[in-house]
Amino acid sequence: MKELLKDLETIKNQQDLDNVKSKWLGKKSDLKARFDDLKNAPADKKQDIGAQLNKRRIQIEELIESAKSDLSAHEIKSAIANDNFDMTLPGGGIAPGALHPVSVIEQKCINALRRLGFISIEGPEVETPQYNFDLLDIPLHHPARDMQDTFWIDKDNILLRSHTTTVQAREMIKLGGDESKLPLKIVSPGRVCRNEAVDATHLAIFHQFEGLWVGHGVKLSHLKGILEFILKEIYGDKTQVRFKPKYYPYTEPSIGADILTARGWITIVGAGMVSPQVMRNFGFDPDGVSGLAFGFGTSRLAGDFTGANMRELYGMDLRVFKNIKGVK
Repeated sequence: MKELLKDLETIKNQQDLDNVKSKWLGKKSDLKARFDDLKNAPADKKQDIGAQLNKRRIQIEELIESAKSDLSAHEIKSAIANDNFDMTLPGGGIAPGALHPVSVIEQKCINALRRLGFISIEGPEVETPQYNFDLLDIPLHHPARDMQDTFWIDKDNILLRSHTTTVQAREMIKLGGDESKLPLKIVSPGRVCRNEAVDATHLAIFHQFEGLWVGHGVKLSHLKGILEFILKEIYGDKTQVRFKPKYYPYTEPSIGADILTARGWITIVGAGMVSPQVMRNFGFDPDGVSGLAFGFGTSRLAGDFTGANMRELYGMDLRVFKNIKGVK
């Protein structure tokens, strides 16, 4: 041990310490050779010799660790002594953080619809086919159920939800067909997964925002009014909106809402009246109860406002976020 202590007294930096550690504990060290020789020792003495070698190893490690702490303390003390920094200067402060653009868009939508009586509901991202497909009248042969479109965790039993409509299905089933619990007015923002080909404008994971209003006397005119209200809240009062026919498995009739931009008319939201069969699946009589549903991609909206593509939005590269314009 005296030789080890002598070696430790000569260290001046981390490299010296590493050299000492390699000499005493490395593959070519005397201690390693003795451990290798242990196999040739008499069987009745192996345990005692092994215990002595382990004790010696622990002593060496403790001395080296102590030297490491002393070296670190010396380096800090030396740095402070040689530093010309004025410790009395005021601090530079911490740069404030900000919400992610997708979160900002979600909150804008929630705030707008809260004024119309909607409440925000969340649900699980890992779902069953019942809520993701069956209750929404999406048949077994529909391509959305295929492996190339949906991420199946357990074939035919568990999947990653492909839309936040699953939250609406869960809330409707909770009502148990009781019309006295209507109207139901909910929005369901959240993350969804689809087996998309990844490129600058598409990712396998993105965010949606969907709404549902079920009650007595809910009409298509209500749906058009809500959509126009939301789009003008997001894009401004002067936004021009138009509607066109669309097709979705769980709404009948279905419509899309476009807005006029510098690039021309672009579709922002898909919507429609809840189909009679879906209403029956939820346990309600479509002759007495009606509903409207709508949904749009908050990821796409955030990209439109910031000028960032999907990869940039979800890449979390702070250098990119410093250069994109914010969402107001």
